[in-house]
Amino acid sequence: MSSGWGCQHLTKFEEEKEWCRLLKHKCEPGCNGCVLYGKFLFSDSTTPSNEAFEKRKEKNRSDNPLG
Repeated sequence: MSSGWGCQHLTKFEEEKEWCRLLKHKCEPGCNGCVLYGKFLFSDSTTPSNEAFEKRKEKNRSDNPLG
């Protein structure tokens, strides 16, 4: 069984094949405002999501919510 993820905001607009309805511009996974922002580490080092991901990781969260 294969799995995948599809963004609910991805659509076509005029000549653009990958258009974000949420942000109203060309789809750029991981940009500010994207549902993926800060949640994943992208291979493209210029993606602003990578910096947010690292900051989120640094917060030293506990696995035990009661501990």
